[in-house]
Amino acid sequence: MVDAKAQECMYFVISLEDAHERREVIAGRLRELGLPFQFLPGVDGRKLNLLAHPAYGSLRRRLFWGRDLSNGEFGCILAHRNVYLHMVEQGIERAVVLEDDAILTDELPSVVKALCDQPESWDLVRFLGREKNYQEARIIRPLPGTGSLLSRPYGVPGGAYGYLLNVRSAKRLLSMMERNWLAIDTLHGVVWLTGLKTLSVVPSPVLPNYDVPSCIDEQDASQRWDKRVRLHGWQRLSYPLTRAAWKLYVNYFNKYVWLRTWFQDRKSSNVTTVVAKRKFVK
Repeated sequence: MVDAKAQECMYFVISLEDAHERREVIAGRLRELGLPFQFLPGVDGRKLNLLAHPAYGSLRRRLFWGRDLSNGEFGCILAHRNVYLHMVEQGIERAVVLEDDAILTDELPSVVKALCDQPESWDLVRFLGREKNYQEARIIRPLPGTGSLLSRPYGVPGGAYGYLLNVRSAKRLLSMMERNWLAIDTLHGVVWLTGLKTLSVVPSPVLPNYDVPSCIDEQDASQRWDKRVRLHGWQRLSYPLTRAAWKLYVNYFNKYVWLRTWFQDRKSSNVTTVVAKRKFVK
């Protein structure tokens, strides 16, 4: 049985409506874990006119990355945006968002319960399941009733295959998604811009699936991994400067956030240790 606290959190699975096999697999796993879920339709990037879309901010994307978003990336952004809009419209206080190829561990219900027991600690909890994410995260404290640790991710790690957010996060992210030029996982990572309390979990209860092709890559033949500069005229001439400026900007604020939160995380860790010792003595 899943704890009632975990049941207070809805699970939304982003999936294209014709992705029948993917839907069947993840639905079976969620039922196995006893978790309430709902499919929300993905957005097929192949059907979008990227450059003409009113929600695409092409200039900043080109100047800082040297090329446009791929159609698959943009479709992914719009699909996640639709989840946030759904949360706000329906008054859903918190939700776990999953992409349909995510791998769900047995710890997921207990991790979500532990996080829902301390809602004041976070706005967005990213489930980042790569070893590099674990190595670079700052451990804050254990999550009660789980084998996992609450942590703070360093930098702007990739991956939006699973995360937990509250309605405050949904509203804030929506406000930043009128003109999109950041991939959805990058948007989650630029915490100095979002202003959200963004944490992670080690080890992650949601893992990336390396055995199944990403839906994004299937939509645009893996174009998002093509790093060639695709600019002309003044944009190409400006790009070395704008790209360097973006990297310096991100590196500076990554370090700023890391240092700014050190005392807060250390204090939280110490308080948890004292409470745990008191319980042990009793």
